[in-house]
Order: sequence, then structure tokens, then C-alpha cells
Amino acid sequence: MVREGIRGGAPVVRPFRSWRWSPSKERGWRYPRWTHQEVNCGDAAWFARIALAPTSPHPPVVLVHGLVVSGSYFQPVAECLEGDFNLFVPDLPGTGRSRSRSGFRDIEASAEGLGHWMDLYGLTDAMLVSNSVGCQVLTMLAAKRPELVRSLVLVSPTMDPDVSSIFRMVLRGLIDIPREDIGLWKVWLADLIATGPRCGLRLLRMSIDDPQLERLTRVNVQVVVVGGERDPIVPERWVRSMAERLPSGRAVVIPMAPHAMNFTSPRRLAWIIRAAAGAWPVTSGG
Repeated sequence: MVREGIRGGAPVVRPFRSWRWSPSKERGWRYPRWTHQEVNCGDAAWFARIALAPTSPHPPVVLVHGLVVSGSYFQPVAECLEGDFNLFVPDLPGTGRSRSRSGFRDIEASAEGLGHWMDLYGLTDAMLVSNSVGCQVLTMLAAKRPELVRSLVLVSPTMDPDVSSIFRMVLRGLIDIPREDIGLWKVWLADLIATGPRCGLRLLRMSIDDPQLERLTRVNVQVVVVGGERDPIVPERWVRSMAERLPSGRAVVIPMAPHAMNFTSPRRLAWIIRAAAGAWPVTSGG
């Protein structure tokens, strides 16, 4: 099969070694609206959840997860968006149900792999949404492969420059735990076990050392930086500072939201994503 891109809302995949489609069986991802697709791309086997809206006038939306967790924790937001967008929710190789044959992938390798995976589906000029460490992957992708990206929605983006050690980041995470919806931790613990704590700590160390500030000026697309008022991991101060550093960035703060607002405040976040796609005006949120 050969894909020339998203045309009429029906993606056709470019040539690759193998491809498999199956009805969605994960809880919450309802078939026939959602399907699962697995493709081999380079040294990785990619798993993704896909829902198409053939008549959608909006750009395709790719939801990219953060540290340790899989794309499954974007399900509440995806449910709010389905039917209006062509939605793609992959697991980055090494997490969830995607596998990396070359072993551990750092932020740069994850961004490069995500770009290749998007090439398979002809996803150009797409809106990309991510949470936490996944935002670092997206800023790197936007800086290196701008033709793939129309806009970014960075939700609780790491790393706050004031965090210089794993201990301080873990401490912030512990403060955040009781503020999150209990359902998140059912997803997070299963994904942590699948990924492995050692791999998670290694990626956390690399994300703290990632020189993201140096590339923000090269992210030349529209960016909405979303913060949570009660997020101890990514404070509002850093959310607004990051937006100011981006050539076309703006900050939106969701009242009373903790770190993983894609799970705890999905309707509010879906509203912001729709606004970023051009459906409604974005307000500053204070």
C-alpha cells in the first residue's frame, strides 16, 4: 500500500515491511470508531489507536504521551474529540504496546522515530498534543521536522529549569499524586510495570539534562502552552515563561487542574485543543 497523506480523512500507509489492523479491544477505545494498527518502522514496532472523521475540515491530531505512561492515558481527551478530528494515539517505542528493537530511546531518538512514523501515515501539517516529557519530544520534532507540524499544544510541559535533580522532580511528583484522579494511577502503574522503573528513571535523568531552552526559538509554529493551577511539577511561572520564549507561543492555565490534566480535566483540555485547531478562540485562562 502507498499513502500520499490524509486525503478525505482516509489515511493510506506508505510502503513498510509489515502492517496489521485489528478492532480496538482496549477499555474505553470503542470499536468501530477506534481501531488498532501496528506497523514496523525502522527498528521499532509501533502500536497506535486510530479514529477517523472523513469529513473533518481540521488538521489531523496526534496525541503523544509522556514519561513511562502509554497513549492509553489520553483516552478521556480522545473521547471528547472523536468524530470531529482524524485522531492518532501512538505508544512511543519502549512504552505501552510499542517495541524498540535497539533498546532504550532518548528524547532525540523518540522525536526522530515519531517523525518516521508520521511519514508512514502521510501526516504532514498536523496538530500535535502532548503532556509532560512528551512535550520535549514534540519541541524537538517541530525544530527538526517543521513540515510535519502545523501547531503544538504542550500540556504541563517539562522541564522547569529550576529542577536540577531527580530527587526534586520526584518530590514534586509525590506532591502531585493526591491531586490526580485515582483512575490515572490505575493506568500509570500498569504502564510503569510494562516500561520498567529503571528505564523510567533513565529517561527522567535525560529529560532533566535536555537543553530544550536552546531550541525553543527554532519552534516556528503556533504553540499553546497549557498549565494547571495546582500542578507542582510544572508551575504556572514556567508555563508562562516557556510561552514567552516561543516565537508564536501563548499560555493558558486551567483553574484547579493538576499535572495530568489530560486525564483529570479532559473536557477543558479538549476545548483548548479545539480552539487551537481554529474552531473557537483561545482565552488566556487568567
